[in-house]
Amino acid sequence: MITLTAARPRRGENIVPMINVAFLLLIFFLMTAVIAPSDPVRVTPPEAGGDVEAGEDVRIFVEADGTIWQGGSPVAVLDDVAGATVLLGADRSLDGARLAQILTELRRAGARDVKLVVAPS
Repeated sequence: MITLTAARPRRGENIVPMINVAFLLLIFFLMTAVIAPSDPVRVTPPEAGGDVEAGEDVRIFVEADGTIWQGGSPVAVLDDVAGATVLLGADRSLDGARLAQILTELRRAGARDVKLVVAPS
């Protein structure tokens, strides 16, 4: 004797494992992300063409009024640049004579290479 049973409605797909994987990936990316410190002052860099990016050893920022920042605080004398590559972020409204003076100071302090930070045009 053959008995017929009613077909049970099919259940939807279980998405819990996919949600678990998504959360695990989110946690992984949050734990391995590198958070860079913010710049001590906001400067508006000049514009330039090209795609050259600089490697950095020492970061120095110069405000529009000529104040020099190194290591997160204003400095009067540039130090710790001997033999280093200097990444120089200068405000676009900085006087050219003051920029030339800072570049001369960096050369005297022994900077190996100075790279000026610019905004893409």
